[in-house]
Amino acid sequence: MPDIQFTLPPTICQISRLIWQQEGKAFLVGGPVRDLLLNLPCPDWDIAVDFGVRENRLLVERKMAHLLQKTANHLKGKFVFHRQFLTGTVTLPDEKKIDICHTRRESYLKPATLPRVAPAAIDDDLVRRDFTINALALELTPDGTTLIDPFQGRQDLNHRLVRILHPKSFIDDPTRIFRAIRFAIRLDYRIESGTLYLLRAAVKERYPALLTPERILYELRCILAESAALKMVEALLRENVLKSCWTHWHLDRTLLSGLKKLARQGATPKELFCYLLSFLPINEKFPITTEERDTAWLLRHLNPLRRRLMRAKRASTIYHLLKPVPETLLLIMMKLEKRAIQKKCRLFYHQLRFIKPETSAASLINCGVPSGPEIGRLLRRLHNARLDKKVHTREEEIKLLKRWIGKGC
Repeated sequence: MPDIQFTLPPTICQISRLIWQQEGKAFLVGGPVRDLLLNLPCPDWDIAVDFGVRENRLLVERKMAHLLQKTANHLKGKFVFHRQFLTGTVTLPDEKKIDICHTRRESYLKPATLPRVAPAAIDDDLVRRDFTINALALELTPDGTTLIDPFQGRQDLNHRLVRILHPKSFIDDPTRIFRAIRFAIRLDYRIESGTLYLLRAAVKERYPALLTPERILYELRCILAESAALKMVEALLRENVLKSCWTHWHLDRTLLSGLKKLARQGATPKELFCYLLSFLPINEKFPITTEERDTAWLLRHLNPLRRRLMRAKRASTIYHLLKPVPETLLLIMMKLEKRAIQKKCRLFYHQLRFIKPETSAASLINCGVPSGPEIGRLLRRLHNARLDKKVHTREEEIKLLKRWIGKGC
C-alpha cells in the first residue's frame, strides 16, 4: 500500500503516465527523494524505469529509446540516449533537464573506471549508489507513492549522517570521496566514522589519482557551484584529497586566501574554478575551455602584466594591455589585485573597451588616404586619441586626421 505522499511537479506525473502506458514501473530515485524527505527544493529530477524484460538488453534499449522520444515529443523538448549506460536526458524548452534511466546493476572491472551496466530490479539499482541517504526510491503508481529504503537512508537522514553502502565504495569510484565531502557540508551532516576511516584509507592509497582529469574536474566544478564552496575546498585540502590526485602536488598557501577573497567579493563559480585551476598541474588532457586554460596560465604568470599596469598612465596604454586578457581573468583581477590595478581594470571593463572612433575607413579614403596599411595605422592612432580624450566628436577626429595627413605623419 502507498505509505507516503508528496506533491510532485506536473512534468514528473506526465512522464510517469508515459512509463505506465509502456507497462513499466516508474521510480523517483536518489537526490530528489532525499530532498523531498528533507522538505528541500529539488533542483534535479531523476527518474528510473523498470520494463521488466531484464534478460533482453536489446529490447530494453529499444523501449528506453521509445520512451525518451515519446517524452521529448510530449513535453516539446529534446533528448539524448546513452545506450551503453541505459541512461537518457530530456531537455525541456526552458532548458531544465530530467534524467531518465533504466534500473540497472553495475560491475567495476578495475578501480576508478566507469562501470559495466546491465538491466536489473530497483533493489539492485539502489545497491550501486553512493550513500545511504541517496539510496532511496519512491515508486510512482496511479494510486500514490511508496518509499523504498533498503539501507535505512531515512534513518541516516534523521541522524544527519553520510554513510557509504559497502567497504569498496571509495575504491570502485573515488569520485565518491569528493561527493561525501560535498554532501556532508551542504547538508551540515557528519561523515559516519566507518565511512570517514575508509575515505581516508582510499586517499592514503591515492585512489583518486586513478580518476581521469575529466572526472576530477567535474567534481571540482560541482563543488565550486555550491554556496558553501569554500568550506568544501578547505575540507578537500585538509583531507589531502587534491594532493592524492597528482604526484608531487603541494598546497600553495595563497590558494585558500585567494579563494576566500574571491568568495567575499561574490565571485562566480567560473571565476573560482579558474583560480583553483591555476594551482593545479594542468596538462593537455584537461577538459577545459580555451578561456579557462588561458586564464589559469596567465594567473600563474601575472607579474609582467602587473608591472606594466602599475606603470601605465594613459588610458590607451591600459586599453592595449588589457584587451588580450580573458574576461574571466579580468573579473578575477578586479577582485584580487592591488587597488591601483583594480581601478585600471575597472576603467577598462566599464568604459575603455566600449570606446571606438566614429571615423571609418571610408572617411579616411574620402580625406585622400590611399587604401592599404596606412588606413589601419591612422585608425589605431585615432582610437588611441579617443581613448586618451584628445578628441571627443567625429568632427574633432576629422580635424585631427587632416592635421596628421597635412604633416605627412
